[in-house]
Amino acid sequence: MMLIHYLLLSCLLCCWVPSAWAAAPPVSDENIRINADRMSQNQSDGVYTAEGNVVVLWEGQNLVADKVTYATMTHILHATGSVVLSKGTATLRGETLVLNMDTGRAEMDTTVLTVPDNGMTITAEKLTRINESQFSATSSEMTTCDIPDPSWKFGADKLKVNLLGYATGRNVVFYVKNIPVLYLPWIAFPVVLEKRSGLLFPRFGYSKSRGVQLDIPVYWVISPSQDLQLDLDIMSRRGVGTGVDYRYIRTRGSEGFISAYSIYDQVEERWRWQLSQQHKEIFSPDANLRMAVNLTSDRTFLSDFGEKSGDYNRQSIDTTINAVKTWQNYAVTSYLRYNEDLYAANNRATLQTLPSLGVAAVRQAIFSLPLYFDLDGSADNLYRESAPRGQRLYLFPRVTMLPFQNRYLQTSLFVGAHIRGYATEKRDSSSGVQASAGDLLPEAGVRLSTSLARIYDVDLNLLKKIRHEIIPELRYTLVPESDQQRLPFYDYTDRMIHRNMISLSVTSLINGKFVSGDTSEYRDISRIKLSADYAIDGGRRDLLTLVEDQRSWSDLTLESYTWLTKVLRVTFDSRYNLYENHLSTAVAGIDFDDRQGNSIGAGYQMARNEVEYFEGRLSTKLFRPLNLSYTARYSFDRSAFLESLYAAEYRHKCWSVNLAIHQRPGNQSYTVNFNLAGLGGSK
Repeated sequence: MMLIHYLLLSCLLCCWVPSAWAAAPPVSDENIRINADRMSQNQSDGVYTAEGNVVVLWEGQNLVADKVTYATMTHILHATGSVVLSKGTATLRGETLVLNMDTGRAEMDTTVLTVPDNGMTITAEKLTRINESQFSATSSEMTTCDIPDPSWKFGADKLKVNLLGYATGRNVVFYVKNIPVLYLPWIAFPVVLEKRSGLLFPRFGYSKSRGVQLDIPVYWVISPSQDLQLDLDIMSRRGVGTGVDYRYIRTRGSEGFISAYSIYDQVEERWRWQLSQQHKEIFSPDANLRMAVNLTSDRTFLSDFGEKSGDYNRQSIDTTINAVKTWQNYAVTSYLRYNEDLYAANNRATLQTLPSLGVAAVRQAIFSLPLYFDLDGSADNLYRESAPRGQRLYLFPRVTMLPFQNRYLQTSLFVGAHIRGYATEKRDSSSGVQASAGDLLPEAGVRLSTSLARIYDVDLNLLKKIRHEIIPELRYTLVPESDQQRLPFYDYTDRMIHRNMISLSVTSLINGKFVSGDTSEYRDISRIKLSADYAIDGGRRDLLTLVEDQRSWSDLTLESYTWLTKVLRVTFDSRYNLYENHLSTAVAGIDFDDRQGNSIGAGYQMARNEVEYFEGRLSTKLFRPLNLSYTARYSFDRSAFLESLYAAEYRHKCWSVNLAIHQRPGNQSYTVNFNLAGLGGSK
């Protein structure tokens, strides 16, 4: 092997040797290095000839061939015999190559271009490299599968490829194996792993209510911080729907999205639509605004078309705007909510908050006294079409004393007052009847708690230490009896119940220290809380179990979760009626997730005389290349399934197909999604 260094000085003073994939400004002292078995130079025309195991290196470019000639006058390089041209991970292979060293343009016959970063391979009778990232090919085929026998491929008369963006082709045929299945006169699609603009693969489906369905999505990357997806949703029974999804990211973590969908419903013969928007604006670390808009054309839109967004079984939709400004000890909020009650006959009696202004003062010392002050308050404009409606001012100032705070006993005493004032319109007439009212209702309470903790040395596999803490707590609350019927009723702030109540609870916390080699990890193992209330007199408000006023003891409440292992968790919450000796409510669940794509979970929920159902979830990758999942909810009180979802994904190295069957009362749908690896999509 001969090693020859040619310094192209006098013959390259006015030209340059470009990088492997792109031209650059002329450089007069560029070096080229050639390794070959045999080398020669024609003195008359300045042509260098290298033969046998030729390797040419310059500016990060690597060329391997059996024979290479380089003309110093024209700066044209010819290579023949097992030619391989590469830079980085991209590789160009063929039998002949003509390369212009000034422009970087190259032409190659019987070519294979491979880009391992995205798995793409292009074969062509003739390929032209225009610059570092752009290529054009004739009589070409493109795939991300292994060649020479790919599972799928695109064949095109003419193909233009931008390795940093997308590919466009004319007279394109899509093949499964070697069988043509789809012809397109023109196509454009992403060819990189990063999100790029282009036509995404269509989604197919069928449902009883919508018929045969074809969803054609187009994805557009507007900028690194903005993207847009357009959907053409064709349904044989309902018509043609159009969807728009726009996402954006702003400074300081501000972000949001806007989603809209519209269709002329052929069944109901009218236009129907949905608009959703979410926005988070971070003005500073202590000031932000959050907005969520949810609007539909009619009250049954979600039940007919909400399956696509997963909102088909919602009971209500809310539009909210919430702004917060905080200081060290204070916070000011503004809140607006417009609610659409989808279960009501109409929305006339639905209460809207338009708007609410709130203030909060965090507990802070009063001068040098052992007393602390805090405050919650709001001014609300409460509106609905049917009276009453009006304005409400609510303040709850409190003074707290902490007489004992040590390792054995923590105590606190507080006294406060609920202050309410109203300006109310009592009738629906245009003139209305205006009325004002006010009320002051005191509240006082005591809290005592302690903590008993102990650490145990154990040696159970990875578990080396256990810390067990028991926290007993006693609370007393007093709200005197008061006639509040003269006040308007908007929500439970307007009807505070008389309470003379003792609350008892015991909480058990278990934490563990797990050691693996030189690393230690502390994590929760179990949390169990047992609590109950005893009403000396007065009543209580219990929305879950509707406890009667004349019964002193509330339900005995148990809240618990236990990590049996790092991947297996058990939860159980329940309420036990001490008078009738039965469970009032029960929520039990078990969840296993090995963080490898295999998970299983089951849940049971029961509220006596209200609802009882079971939910199961299963997802597994054990049967590769199949990924399987199943979700079901069964109602015992209805003796029927509320929902069942079967899904299977077959994942190949270069493609995947998703099949799903969604069953729910009144409708059953089937969907099929295809994905071709390396052709990108929205993220």
